[in-house]
Parts: sequence; C-alpha cells; structure tokens
Amino acid sequence: MTGIEAIVAQIRGLGYIVKTFRVNGNVEMHAVDLECEREPQIARCNDGDGPDEEYRCACLLAGAVGITVGGI
Repeated sequence: MTGIEAIVAQIRGLGYIVKTFRVNGNVEMHAVDLECEREPQIARCNDGDGPDEEYRCACLLAGAVGITVGGI
C-alpha cells in the first residue's frame, strides 16, 4: 500500500467517499460524507498532477477532515 492509498483509506474509514481528479495539469481530491452530515471537502494541488502532487493533495485532504499526516 502506498502512502496515498494509506491516507485515502483513513479518510474512507471516517465515512467519506474519496475521488481524485486530474484536470489541466492539476490534481484535485474530493471527500464527500456518506451520511451527508458533514460538508464535502476539496483539496487541490496546482503545481502538477504527478505522484508527489497527489501525495501532497491527499495530505491536504486528510487535514481538512481532521487527520494529521506526518506532522503536516
């Protein structure tokens, strides 16, 4: 399991659906609560759409839903 997969698994464990989008050289991740009790969260990395940017985006999304990743 990669670091990205581990982070996304933690977010899903909180009851969110997680989707990743790559558009125009950017990566964006959405976390939507299955129970519709919490606001959807969106994280975006605007400096590329490679694995490093996807990891940073996953870390940002984790922070948005209340998970601390590696001191970030």
